[in-house]
Amino acid sequence: MFNLISIHRLVERLAELVANLLVTLFSWVWAILKTLFERVARLFGISPEFNRTKWQTLSHSKLKTSLEDAAETTADLLIRLYRYLKRIFGKIPQVIFRFFGFFLYINWTTIKQVAICTAEQRLNGLSAEMAYNSILGLFPALLAIIAAISLSESLQNTLQELATLVAVIVPQEVQVQIATVWERMLLNSSGEVFSFSLVVSIWLFSAVIGSAMVALNHIHRVPRDRLRPFWEAKLIAIALALGSILLLIVACGLVFISDLVVDIIARQSCILETVGTCPLDQIKDCLEQPPVQQCLLVKTLPNTWKQLRWPIALGIVATNFALIYRFGPSKRQPETPLVPGAILAAISWAVISNLFRLYVTHFGNYNLTYGAIGAFIILLLWLYISSLVMLIGAQVNVTVGEAMRLRKSIPRLPPANLP
Repeated sequence: MFNLISIHRLVERLAELVANLLVTLFSWVWAILKTLFERVARLFGISPEFNRTKWQTLSHSKLKTSLEDAAETTADLLIRLYRYLKRIFGKIPQVIFRFFGFFLYINWTTIKQVAICTAEQRLNGLSAEMAYNSILGLFPALLAIIAAISLSESLQNTLQELATLVAVIVPQEVQVQIATVWERMLLNSSGEVFSFSLVVSIWLFSAVIGSAMVALNHIHRVPRDRLRPFWEAKLIAIALALGSILLLIVACGLVFISDLVVDIIARQSCILETVGTCPLDQIKDCLEQPPVQQCLLVKTLPNTWKQLRWPIALGIVATNFALIYRFGPSKRQPETPLVPGAILAAISWAVISNLFRLYVTHFGNYNLTYGAIGAFIILLLWLYISSLVMLIGAQVNVTVGEAMRLRKSIPRLPPANLP
């Protein structure tokens, strides 16, 4: 015979356990949501302050009261979340308007001011320094890549695709020089060579970022007493160099792996098309048949993806520029735009690189004039132009930001009362 009192207590304990589990789960979910909304709100210039709610376990004597309090607290938290979401989404039109309003300030006066500031801040000299450091870091990086590829046979096909992609931008003389060094190094590579070359290349590329950080400090007119100490600036330069290298790896991985995925999806769609046109009573026989060879996605999807490759590559380049613009200077000027200048710099870099490639291919014959060092001169010029374009993008951000702040500070006079 069952003891009803024991069963009643058991049910109460089970209810208490379930309630405690729900409260614990809700506290975890709320902590995650709170952190997420705080991060998103700060991106839009909002500083949310959530009251810290202490979640305690429930006792069976206060189960009903605690559940009511939990429901009231949940409702209050949902109301706060709604208010913060409303403020965040209310900021989105302002952010979009500010983004497109940036381009309204691109006029002859702005271009002239950018040219004057470029000369005053010696951006051309700092770009030459960046190009020289890039040359120093290029060959250890190339040696590290070759060593990594030689250790994995599956990466050698990717190497050919990467060379095809790079050949669109890099001049032909640079391609020949890099290919020659590439073939020589491929014969003498090992794990030790990879490790040593990787460390040296990261250190040298951090010098490139360090030169860019010095230029950004000039662009933002950071006073000497606000500059970062050497060790902090070097750590940030190494972090940005690693970030730039990782973005390059991600870009190549997205381009090449996504091509494989798109091709697989397109071919699998042929199976779906074969099954879709098959009667219901013959599906088993249709699955055993070879799929249709020329289905719709096989014809359209790969070509569509090829057209999206360069926008994705430019988006990654713009992201890299934006990260350097954001974390490079020791102190940024307030309300300075970030993304528009990075996008302009990325597009300008692609256009100028292609124009430079056409010039070298059709008009400039550096090998006849300079001999074997002609390829290095072309590579140095290309790196110099790329560095200068990146720094000019940061200068455009600062110049347009100053114009926007100046216009915002001018008081608006009330309309005159006409008789």
